[in-house]
Amino acid sequence: MKISQLRNATVLVEIGPHRLLVDPMLAKQGALPSLKWFTPRRRRNPLVDLPPQAPGLLDTATRALITHCRKGHFDHLDRAGIRWLRERQLPVLCMPEDAEHLRRRGLAVEALAAEGTSTVDGLRISPVPCLHGEGWMLGRLMAHGHGYLIEHPGEPSLYIAGDTVLTDDVRRCVTDRRPAVSIVPAGGAAFDLGGELIMDGAQALALALAGDGVFIANHLEALDHCPTRRDSLRAQAATRGLGARFLVPEDGDTMCFDAGRTDTSPAGEHCGARRPPATPALDTIGLP
Repeated sequence: MKISQLRNATVLVEIGPHRLLVDPMLAKQGALPSLKWFTPRRRRNPLVDLPPQAPGLLDTATRALITHCRKGHFDHLDRAGIRWLRERQLPVLCMPEDAEHLRRRGLAVEALAAEGTSTVDGLRISPVPCLHGEGWMLGRLMAHGHGYLIEHPGEPSLYIAGDTVLTDDVRRCVTDRRPAVSIVPAGGAAFDLGGELIMDGAQALALALAGDGVFIANHLEALDHCPTRRDSLRAQAATRGLGARFLVPEDGDTMCFDAGRTDTSPAGEHCGARRPPATPALDTIGLP
């Protein structure tokens, strides 16, 4: 299995014969509005462009997978992403509550089961509820969406958490279902008012300590309302002894995971990833 971090929550997952493009935000740098208003220095989003590797990786996609998209969540599916999907008529997997919203935009929608497990060409996909912010205001304002546990014969199991704070549902997925790899938000996103909308670094690290697989942190350094910095998160992970179990990739990095090995040390090919300083194990990582 290969996982390529493109930007923010946008990743490409190569699992079995599938190439899943998750939550495509494809706008150019600065093409989208700021998400912070009461600040002396407002910045338009995204803060950075897609990495140079993005066009080649996008061209390999065979399906898209959307965690949530309604109520203006452009950081998971923006107009550029919709246009790109529509032009290619790429099949789009989503939850039933998002299906009509996406069909009205001309996309080729494949709705997953609201509960239980859907099987799509050998992929087993199970939804896990998200809580995209708590409280009276954020609870009504946000589209909470779902994360997904994804399984394919001969491949490591993968949990894509989606936009969520740390909840019992999220914790149970990690401790009871024991995914080999989990992609979790760690940006600590917050508007000017209200609490955090997704896990921050501390919550992401706490989840990793509760589980026994490899964790990949994303939602970092691409949006103006996500304060967590990669270098700080790497240092915190090292302090907690997580080592190669907690990865903080740069945009453009590709990580490989081999179900045939039983250790978590770097091995095998490098997957074409750029290795940033002090980032552990961006090579092939063996998993039970």
